[in-house]
Amino acid sequence: MNRAGIAALGLLALVTASYAQTPAWDDERRERFLREAEIVKSKRVSRGITGTRRVTLSDGETTHDASLQTVDEFKHSKETGRGVEINFRDSYRYNIAAYKLDRLLGLGMIPVSVERKIAGKKGALTWWIDDVLMLELERYRKKIDPPSPEAWNDRIFQARLFNELVYNTDPNLGNLIITTDWKLWMIDFSRAFRTFDKLRAPKNVAQVRVDRTLFERMKELDAEGLDSGLGDSLTKGEKKGVLARCRLLVEHIEREIERRGEDAVLFDMPR
Repeated sequence: MNRAGIAALGLLALVTASYAQTPAWDDERRERFLREAEIVKSKRVSRGITGTRRVTLSDGETTHDASLQTVDEFKHSKETGRGVEINFRDSYRYNIAAYKLDRLLGLGMIPVSVERKIAGKKGALTWWIDDVLMLELERYRKKIDPPSPEAWNDRIFQARLFNELVYNTDPNLGNLIITTDWKLWMIDFSRAFRTFDKLRAPKNVAQVRVDRTLFERMKELDAEGLDSGLGDSLTKGEKKGVLARCRLLVEHIEREIERRGEDAVLFDMPR
């Protein structure tokens, strides 16, 4: 079974049980909870290849789950499902960087993720997504129509755009989670943030549709803003790669606006 299938099965195991919906919290409160709440239960996810654990946390008032990833692997070359990758990296750090970049760009499609040392080992603790309906993999395979196909396609395209921006080498439908309100969430970026100054799969964003807020913030993104927003979750080279790909994407979007018209390319995504 390929990694997408394994990831999907693992995620299905993760989301089958849930706790009562947590009160509406902002990102700062979720981050604090993930960093400080006591871990009262932890178990290995039955399927998956990055050693993800499901942990239950409590601060005495609220109980909520998180996923814990501690993978931090580097190899000069590694055979993957997509061929041999030079300077291969699979790291929990990239989940934290993806969350921070998502918020910096105003996208709001990645759950809160923080670094925390547990049992002497650092990892990424990521907020458990409540009210899960299904995975995009399941929706696609069962040909389930979303309430608004056009709006859904726009959300899927934002995921594609973000995956190109962060050079995610392992994007798959098993890492897209749909909640009962038909919001799309993206998870698992442990194989993203390569240092390349080119796009991984330009064809995935050829007929671009982009949220206006995302586009405006991409145009404004610079080294100073990236340093401030992401801190040490990425290396200097990894940040440089993000900025290079961001410029390529902005140039592509601007060409498409000129060719197809602003209304055909830009839209306002509900949040």
